[in-house]
Amino acid sequence: MAIHRAAAAAALAFRHISRRRFLSTASSSAAACPSLLGYFHQPEPTKSLADAVSDSRSTGPYKPLPIRFQPLTPSSPRLSLGFLPSDASGFDLFDSHHGLVLLLQGNGGPFLPEFLVCDPVSRHHALFPSPPVGGREFVGAALLSRAGAGHRFEFDAVCLTLRGDRPRAWVASYRGGLWTWTPLPPSRDVAIDFDPMSLEERCVRAAGSLYWHVRGDDRALVLDPATIKFSLVRPPAALIWELAHYRFGEMPDDGRLCVAALAEQKLRLCVRGTGSADGWVLERETCLRKVFDSVPALPRDPLSREFIIFLGGLDAERTGRVFIRTFGYGCFSYHLDTGKLDRLTTDDGLEYGRFIFPYFSAPDGRSD
Repeated sequence: MAIHRAAAAAALAFRHISRRRFLSTASSSAAACPSLLGYFHQPEPTKSLADAVSDSRSTGPYKPLPIRFQPLTPSSPRLSLGFLPSDASGFDLFDSHHGLVLLLQGNGGPFLPEFLVCDPVSRHHALFPSPPVGGREFVGAALLSRAGAGHRFEFDAVCLTLRGDRPRAWVASYRGGLWTWTPLPPSRDVAIDFDPMSLEERCVRAAGSLYWHVRGDDRALVLDPATIKFSLVRPPAALIWELAHYRFGEMPDDGRLCVAALAEQKLRLCVRGTGSADGWVLERETCLRKVFDSVPALPRDPLSREFIIFLGGLDAERTGRVFIRTFGYGCFSYHLDTGKLDRLTTDDGLEYGRFIFPYFSAPDGRSD
């Protein structure tokens, strides 16, 4: 009986959260559309493949570098996270959504990380502890929505955990300076039959859903933010071949869900459609051999390039840019339409971090 009461309470709380999210979305859609101000990323030194392997085996303390903001244009605001408390320096960049930035710290051992959400424009921030579950159950986290209108600093976020072999969501709500966690029941529709450690902690936003890629597997875990329901999706069979690295994203022109893959020095993008057994069709294919030839000192041997070049992802702002990373030769953005390859470095010579998050003004359009 107690279990049924707990489930009923969780369902009721979730309906309240969903209603608030709907009202928030409705109010923000009537306001000015948010505009892209720039990108947040966490830079890192240029690493060779040997350095990357060595780092992955290191047991020493992890020290993240300060998070940087790259303005979109010279006239864009020069934002930073320098207003955060000094003890926030050890937090990692995890998500950016609706004018908010999510940071996490301390994922390891039996404890979940602490959550820090901030608004770089208004300089508000909120630090709140993790939900009451074991740290080994943690998978990832993301921002869900910004509540209310105007300059109010209120939001919802989600912490993705595992209960046995079932994904489970904990929804955090921050209202009036107070936070609450609402536990939702473990998924009845999805069972995790792969190594949970292979799930990436950071998600990708695409076509209205959140996608957690699974390293070394041909599936991704999907969360519908409107219903908080989980599912598994497979990328196109045509893109899953040895050494291929794929990422979910959106087509730059119309926002359709797509999957991009980089292998054999070819960039391929597939979208949903008819004409194939798995429901995916090839939309674009571009050979990048000559583009990679323009990178100084990059090995000419195709097989060597397969091991040191990988796809970082598609720009979530749908600018037509694709982020490409290498071991030892830098981080780049490639434009699908112009064919231009740009090196992404900070003023002091560091690479852009692997996760590059576009930052928009708040839903009401404010940026100052």
